[in-house]
Amino acid sequence: MRKPDIFDEIIQCLKTGEKTGADTSMSEATLHDLYSAPVRKAAPRPQAQAAPAQNIQGIPAAYAPDMPEWESLRTECAACMKCRLGATRTNMVFADGNPHAELMFIGEGPGADEDATGVPFVGRAGELLSRMIAAMTFDRKTETCIANIVKCRPPGNRNPADDEAAACMPYLKRQIAMVNPKVIVLLGAVPLLYLFNLKGIMKLRGRWLDYNGIPAMPTYHPAFLLRNPPAKKDAWADLQAVMAVFGRKPAPRH
Repeated sequence: MRKPDIFDEIIQCLKTGEKTGADTSMSEATLHDLYSAPVRKAAPRPQAQAAPAQNIQGIPAAYAPDMPEWESLRTECAACMKCRLGATRTNMVFADGNPHAELMFIGEGPGADEDATGVPFVGRAGELLSRMIAAMTFDRKTETCIANIVKCRPPGNRNPADDEAAACMPYLKRQIAMVNPKVIVLLGAVPLLYLFNLKGIMKLRGRWLDYNGIPAMPTYHPAFLLRNPPAKKDAWADLQAVMAVFGRKPAPRH
């Protein structure tokens, strides 16, 4: 018997999942493929812009030459010293992807790899997030925008403190307003707390919330999934619900 094809099972889940209440669990082999296979880059939409040039630090320049307010906000964040994190950062971590994207991911804060590069989600958790986005048939660079609750690394990779989040949240809210995505995906308990004042990611994941008229889906943070592989099937069910909003189905395998 051949190994289960991940896309066969994804399509079946899409057909029989949320609308019918059917079980959306997936085989261990399929989940292994989903979360460990190399990223297959999705084809960009026709209107997607070309890959950005690199700036002098090697960090991708903006996708939005027509959005001077985006670059103005980036400059403002780079100079920010409103909380203690500014004094210990190597790089301010503003965002990644396309500020014109319809799908936005929001995490908690930069880790060591992100602090070193100035780009969110570039470590092991970032690699997993890239695979998750590719499995959703989105291209990370051109079809998503990724940001965090705080833009500077909390020491020891701890969660942001309340005052740190409070200092940085106005920046994130301005980013969300500029992007105006069709859907927001909340990665973990931290964005759930600071955007919605809600606790309990295990209870609330998979339940649609509303952020100023934008549907928001809470799910597990990729770092949590690395520590707790059985939770990947629940995260995939959450991402299926997001895909359904866009009418997306996995591309056929050749």
